[in-house]
Amino acid sequence: MNLLDSIQKNIPGLKKAEIAGLLYLIKTHENLTNTELVRFTGLPKEELKRFKAALSELLVDSNDENISFSEKGVSLTKDLDLLPYSWSIFSFTNDISKHLTLTLKDIRNKYKLNAKREYDQWFATEETSVNKALILKEKDCLEGKKILLLGDDDLVSTVLPLLKIDFAKLTVLDIDQNLLNTISTNSTENGYKNIETAVYDAKKDIPTKYLNQYDVVVLDPPYTKSGVTLFLNRAIELLNGSNKYIFFYYGNSFKSPEKTLKIQEIINRMGLVIEDKIDKFARYYGAESIGSASSLYVLKTTPHTRTLLKPDITTNIYSFEDQSEDKFPFVDHVTVKISKVPTNMFKSKATLLAALRKFSEIHKLKVVDTFVTDFKNGGLTITFVLSNSNFVIHTWPEFNALHFDIITCTPIFKKDTIADTIQELFHTQHIELNIVE
Repeated sequence: MNLLDSIQKNIPGLKKAEIAGLLYLIKTHENLTNTELVRFTGLPKEELKRFKAALSELLVDSNDENISFSEKGVSLTKDLDLLPYSWSIFSFTNDISKHLTLTLKDIRNKYKLNAKREYDQWFATEETSVNKALILKEKDCLEGKKILLLGDDDLVSTVLPLLKIDFAKLTVLDIDQNLLNTISTNSTENGYKNIETAVYDAKKDIPTKYLNQYDVVVLDPPYTKSGVTLFLNRAIELLNGSNKYIFFYYGNSFKSPEKTLKIQEIINRMGLVIEDKIDKFARYYGAESIGSASSLYVLKTTPHTRTLLKPDITTNIYSFEDQSEDKFPFVDHVTVKISKVPTNMFKSKATLLAALRKFSEIHKLKVVDTFVTDFKNGGLTITFVLSNSNFVIHTWPEFNALHFDIITCTPIFKKDTIADTIQELFHTQHIELNIVE
């Protein structure tokens, strides 16, 4: 295992089991290419470059598109107990899925669609499109259901009728007329019923006849903050109440986890429950910067589900467009209104500061400087300069009230327990916490 240890020192972002899995693929696949290795593993292209550089002495040519072991590589890996790695914990591999995959390949060969970069299209592998259909069956989201595909360049709508399950209705809304023509023609030729297609641009209001009509919405939107926000907003508008499903696909390089944090924050603010998250569920032809892969979020609506502010239709949503907002550094911003705090907390500045410092310690807010401003009515403004931003507190003794404003450029530790900490330190249950996007 020394070989695995030495490789991992140069690429600590990979688990040892992943390194063993990569070596296994190289050892067992002839004529393996960079593109295939990205698609097999779901690892970003840049990460695989680092892996090949760390392995350069064991490869025929670490800069070549083809990947194979040199004589030295064959010798050093010969006696290693290399095992395949499960790059995603979930997939359907049975006779049914294989048959559906071959059928979809025939459909694609017949219609010869081309991915349109202007719509952020990256076609999923046939196996993925089949899995996208089968996961709906697995989640009991087909029988008698009204299903809407908000974009369908993966042709999931051509697979669903092959499952022989009676859904109530299947609607495809997409901006690409050529794609919709293919879906409509295939449906007509095969006699599929209850399938409707319509041209739709997500930047425009949803036609009234589709609002609040569906049980399930499937979307694989542009992987930008603005694109995800817009499409999730639309999905919520299409669904008809609580306990309805959104199958949402999102991909991002693990080198930029702050982008994924922003997406999860959006999901939380919309009042959606993440019932399941399956890492690297979907694989694509292309999109190598994100490992040619995306994760599936199975989201469920609740009585508290809501859309966010009305989307700005002038905003760039596609990844090839300027995404200055997405490049803004990560910011965690929480404000808290605290009332009915015991009077004795305001009588002693030392007592108040001790409670605030304890709060900072619990939530790992590293205080590097403190400023206190006194006001004539006895109120205070206390500013804790943090190593990663600031924590500002205002007090109103006459109202027995405090206000927290916490801004950090790294995730706040145990953010979900802030209210509990305040309750314990300031002896009140009257707490209103808001997360600011």
